[in-house]
Amino acid sequence: MTDTHTWPADADGAVLKVLDERGFDFGSTHTIEFYLEFKTWPLSEHQQNEISEKLHGADFIESDPEDIELGDAPGYVLFTTQNKVTHEFVGQEQVRLSELVAHLDGTCNSWAVCSPCGG
Repeated sequence: MTDTHTWPADADGAVLKVLDERGFDFGSTHTIEFYLEFKTWPLSEHQQNEISEKLHGADFIESDPEDIELGDAPGYVLFTTQNKVTHEFVGQEQVRLSELVAHLDGTCNSWAVCSPCGG
Protein backbone atom coordinates (compact mmCIF):
# COMPACT_ATOMS: atom_id res chain seq x y z
CA MET A 1 0.00 0.00 0.00
CA THR A 2 2.83 2.41 0.67
CA ASP A 3 3.52 2.60 -3.06
CA THR A 4 0.14 4.31 -3.65
CA HIS A 5 0.52 7.09 -1.07
CA THR A 6 3.00 9.90 -0.66
CA TRP A 7 2.72 11.56 2.74
CA PRO A 8 3.77 15.11 3.63
CA ALA A 9 6.96 15.42 5.66
CA ASP A 10 5.31 16.54 8.91
CA ALA A 11 4.10 14.88 12.13
CA ASP A 12 0.69 14.00 10.69
CA GLY A 13 2.27 12.62 7.52
CA ALA A 14 4.56 10.44 9.63
CA VAL A 15 1.57 8.94 11.48
CA LEU A 16 -0.29 8.35 8.23
CA LYS A 17 2.78 6.66 6.74
CA VAL A 18 2.93 4.23 9.70
CA LEU A 19 -0.79 3.50 9.36
CA ASP A 20 -0.31 2.90 5.64
CA GLU A 21 2.59 0.51 6.28
CA ARG A 22 0.34 -1.43 8.68
CA GLY A 23 -2.39 -1.88 6.08
CA PHE A 24 -4.79 0.77 7.37
CA ASP A 25 -8.02 1.16 5.37
CA PHE A 26 -8.04 4.82 4.32
CA GLY A 27 -11.20 4.29 2.28
CA SER A 28 -13.42 3.67 5.31
CA THR A 29 -14.80 5.96 7.98
CA HIS A 30 -13.08 5.63 11.36
CA THR A 31 -13.36 7.04 14.86
CA ILE A 32 -10.76 9.78 15.28
CA GLU A 33 -9.84 11.30 18.65
CA PHE A 34 -8.50 14.85 18.94
CA TYR A 35 -6.74 16.01 22.11
CA LEU A 36 -7.10 19.62 23.25
CA GLU A 37 -4.60 20.80 25.85
CA PHE A 38 -4.76 23.98 27.92
CA LYS A 39 -2.18 26.19 29.59
CA THR A 40 -4.23 26.12 32.81
CA TRP A 41 -6.00 23.03 34.10
CA PRO A 42 -8.56 22.28 35.39
CA LEU A 43 -10.90 24.38 33.31
CA SER A 44 -13.53 26.41 35.11
CA GLU A 45 -17.15 25.31 34.96
CA HIS A 46 -17.85 28.25 32.64
CA GLN A 47 -15.03 27.16 30.29
CA GLN A 48 -16.23 23.57 30.33
CA ASN A 49 -19.78 24.68 29.51
CA GLU A 50 -18.52 26.83 26.64
CA ILE A 51 -16.56 23.93 25.17
CA SER A 52 -19.47 21.51 25.64
CA GLU A 53 -21.78 23.88 23.74
CA LYS A 54 -19.37 24.05 20.80
CA LEU A 55 -18.13 20.45 20.84
CA HIS A 56 -21.04 18.17 21.63
CA GLY A 57 -19.85 15.00 23.28
CA ALA A 58 -16.46 16.39 24.34
CA ASP A 59 -15.01 14.67 27.40
CA PHE A 60 -12.91 16.32 30.10
CA ILE A 61 -10.14 13.93 31.08
CA GLU A 62 -7.97 14.11 34.20
CA SER A 63 -4.53 12.58 33.70
CA ASP A 64 -3.18 9.99 36.10
CA PRO A 65 -0.54 11.31 38.54
CA GLU A 66 1.99 8.86 37.07
CA ASP A 67 1.41 10.23 33.57
CA ILE A 68 1.78 13.82 34.80
CA GLU A 69 5.14 12.87 36.38
CA LEU A 70 6.17 11.54 32.96
CA GLY A 71 5.40 14.91 31.36
CA ASP A 72 1.77 14.57 30.29
CA ALA A 73 -0.62 17.49 30.71
CA PRO A 74 -2.64 17.40 33.95
CA GLY A 75 -5.78 17.04 31.89
CA TYR A 76 -7.22 17.56 28.44
CA VAL A 77 -10.41 17.67 26.40
CA LEU A 78 -11.07 14.65 24.22
CA PHE A 79 -13.16 15.29 21.12
CA THR A 80 -14.16 12.28 19.02
CA THR A 81 -15.54 12.34 15.50
CA GLN A 82 -16.19 9.96 12.60
CA ASN A 83 -14.49 10.60 9.27
CA LYS A 84 -12.14 9.17 6.69
CA VAL A 85 -8.55 9.59 7.84
CA THR A 86 -6.82 12.00 5.47
CA HIS A 87 -3.94 14.40 5.93
CA GLU A 88 -6.19 17.25 4.92
CA PHE A 89 -8.93 16.34 7.42
CA VAL A 90 -6.73 15.81 10.48
CA GLY A 91 -4.77 18.97 9.71
CA GLN A 92 -7.84 21.14 9.16
CA GLU A 93 -9.60 19.72 12.22
CA GLN A 94 -6.61 20.46 14.46
CA VAL A 95 -6.57 24.05 13.18
CA ARG A 96 -10.34 24.41 13.65
CA LEU A 97 -10.23 23.03 17.19
CA SER A 98 -7.20 25.15 18.11
CA GLU A 99 -8.95 28.29 16.88
CA LEU A 100 -12.05 27.32 18.85
CA VAL A 101 -10.15 27.17 22.16
CA ALA A 102 -7.33 29.69 21.54
CA HIS A 103 -9.01 32.33 23.73
CA LEU A 104 -8.89 29.78 26.59
CA ASP A 105 -5.14 29.23 26.05
CA GLY A 106 -5.92 25.90 24.43
CA THR A 107 -4.55 24.10 21.43
CA CYS A 108 -5.06 20.88 19.51
CA ASN A 109 -1.93 19.36 18.05
CA SER A 110 -2.47 15.64 18.44
CA TRP A 111 -4.90 12.98 17.33
CA ALA A 112 -5.34 9.24 17.22
CA VAL A 113 -7.38 6.85 15.13
CA CYS A 114 -9.33 4.23 17.04
CA SER A 115 -9.72 1.65 14.31
CA PRO A 116 -7.58 -1.44 13.85
CA CYS A 117 -5.03 -1.80 11.09
CA GLY A 118 -5.03 -4.74 8.74
CA GLY A 119 -2.96 -7.81 9.38
